[in-house]
Order: sequence, then C-alpha cells, then structure tokens
Amino acid sequence: MHIDGQVDGIIETENDISIGDQGMVSGLVKAKNIVVSGTLEGKVACETIDILATGKLLGEVVCGQMMIESGGKFIGESRELTEGGLIVSFPEETQTTLEDQRGATESIESDETAADESNLSSTSDEKSSSSK
Repeated sequence: MHIDGQVDGIIETENDISIGDQGMVSGLVKAKNIVVSGTLEGKVACETIDILATGKLLGEVVCGQMMIESGGKFIGESRELTEGGLIVSFPEETQTTLEDQRGATESIESDETAADESNLSSTSDEKSSSSK
C-alpha cells in the first residue's frame, strides 16, 4: 500500500506500507515492512521500518529492525520485536551495573531505616528516663 495523501486512524495489513514524500499518517500502523518518506505520527508495529532522508517518524515503534537514512528523523521510543513478543535487552555490563546500583540503593535504604528506628528507640528511652 502506498500513501501520498493524509490518513488518520488505524492501518493494519500483512503487506508492506510506503508513505510518500507528501504523505502524512497519524494513528496506529501495523504492517510487515514500512518505508517512510513523508510523516508518520503515532504507534507503529512492524518487522522492519526504513526512515528515508525526507522521512519523519514521531511516536512509539515496536520493530525487529530499524534503518534511518541520513537526514531522516525519528523522535520517540523504540522497542525490539521478537517472535515471542516484546523484549527489552541490555548489554551484559549495563545489566550488571543496574543490578549493582539497585543493590546499593537497597543497602542505603535499609541503613536509613535502621538509623530511623534506632533514633526512635533512643528518643523513647530518653523520654521514659526523663519522666522518672
């Protein structure tokens, strides 16, 4: 399907879609392969998407492969599509760093909680001893 005009709404096909230089699509687009020369705004799900030099994509993309030609614009968020559904993958070293940070944060929080509890008990002890 080739689009040179303006389309607002939902486009769902098992075929390919191309959006021409003058084309503007706004809404939800689901197709096998998408080529963007014009403007695509909204949510996109496909196996491959190619944003050509005159193309602009604004929105959320779930795809297996994305190519942005020099001059093409992509403003938004992308996620990887696999046969089993969506995955968000981090390189191993990034994942380790995130786990280290999460562990450090939990350690700090438990230290703060323990400090707060000891402050509360010492304050209670002081009040009970001063009232005697």
